Amino acid sequence: MKAQWQKMGEKFSNLSSREKWLITLCTFVVVTLCMFTLLLEPAIKANQLLTQQVATTKQNNLRLEGEILAITAKLKKDPDQSINIEYKRLLKESQVLSEKLAKVIENLISPSQMAKLLEDVLAGSKGLHLVSLESLKAEPIINDHASENYAGYYLHPVRLELTGNYFAILTYLETLESLPVNYYWRSFQYQVDAYPKARLILEVYTLGTRQEFIGG
Repeated sequence: MKAQWQKMGEKFSNLSSREKWLITLCTFVVVTLCMFTLLLEPAIKANQLLTQQVATTKQNNLRLEGEILAITAKLKKDPDQSINIEYKRLLKESQVLSEKLAKVIENLISPSQMAKLLEDVLAGSKGLHLVSLESLKAEPIINDHASENYAGYYLHPVRLELTGNYFAILTYLETLESLPVNYYWRSFQYQVDAYPKARLILEVYTLGTRQEFIGG
């Protein structure tokens, strides 16, 4: 084994400076990607699970709204005891789902705190430069005609763009994940502009009952 390492060391020594630089850079990129995967994969999976729960609740609410509207139309034309019973059942199920969603929102960070949270963590970080921090337009949790009759909730996204070296960005993300608050990750873009400088574009969101965004 030692002889093999010596042989490989000799081969590496005989390479040109450009070849040595390329091999070193490729090795660093591979190690960096492996570290990123090991550190962020658990957080990404947890966020995907939370996002799936919200999506399921949205779909169930949308389905119930459609059924309630259909039964309401039938009641206007031909009132019937069985329809009334089904109508009440659906209303009750809708209420239960709304209560579940309300509990999810109760455990999320408020829209008014989201942008400030990202900015405060950034202020305590070293080696990072803030390019932009923007509170995006709120979006109805249901994006079609059913939302007109749904006293619902709104998504409040925040878009953050910053630059810095890999380790500074990694520390910033780890700090966000370790905070005792809940929110959802919407998108994550990381790219190296000019080594060692990299760019991170991150979108996160929380839920609220008001359409206007209260945050900064």
